[in-house]
Amino acid sequence: MAEEQILQETETESTKGKKEKRRNAYHLILFVDNKKDGGVHQMGISRGVVQVLAGIIALALLVTIIGWKVNASKRQELQIEKDALTAQVEDLQAQVDTLTADNQALSDKVSILSETVTTKVEQETIAQKESDEAHFPQGFPLSASASMTTSEDDPKCLIFGCSEGSSIIAAGDGVVLEVIPDVDYGYCIRIDHQNGYITEYYTSSTPLIKEGDSVLQGAILALVEGKNAKLIYKIYQDDKQIDPMEVIKIDG
Repeated sequence: MAEEQILQETETESTKGKKEKRRNAYHLILFVDNKKDGGVHQMGISRGVVQVLAGIIALALLVTIIGWKVNASKRQELQIEKDALTAQVEDLQAQVDTLTADNQALSDKVSILSETVTTKVEQETIAQKESDEAHFPQGFPLSASASMTTSEDDPKCLIFGCSEGSSIIAAGDGVVLEVIPDVDYGYCIRIDHQNGYITEYYTSSTPLIKEGDSVLQGAILALVEGKNAKLIYKIYQDDKQIDPMEVIKIDG
């Protein structure tokens, strides 16, 4: 029993010695000076400190790895968003290009239409001017030259001495209002020139037109019959008789 007790105590002391050595274990670090004297410095670091430093380094690496993964995930998400925005920008640019082309095409059409309208307006203006001139009773009411006097009773009435075979013609474009018998002269032909002017032709010759006919300037209203035939000519503007000489355009 005494020997066993001594052996057990010896083992216990040995175990304690090993544990004590482990507690007192440390790491030796040498620092070599590069100078000519080549001095060597040493520093001891205990195992506990090394373990703490290793833990810190491992934690730092873990944080770095986690941060890298998080950043990589965010970079991927941002790249996806960037690609989506780029696609949207390209789509919008395509729409802008299409709208620009459509706008240019529309602008060209508007330009062509504007030119067409301008040309049409000019043509209509010219046509209207020509129509106004044609309707204006400025023409001489006979196809041949004739003597002309004014009536003593009505100074605004012209009396033409017509030569046989000549024609009584419309002084301007218009519509025949009426062709009626006249006690003093035979017939009265009234033409509405549709611009406020009305002309009246009194003659003994047989009229060749009838009420409602449209006539152009120079259209034959009647053929002068017999010698010493007369034409009584009157003009009204807005139902008021005016002097025909203010309107008639005599050439030559």
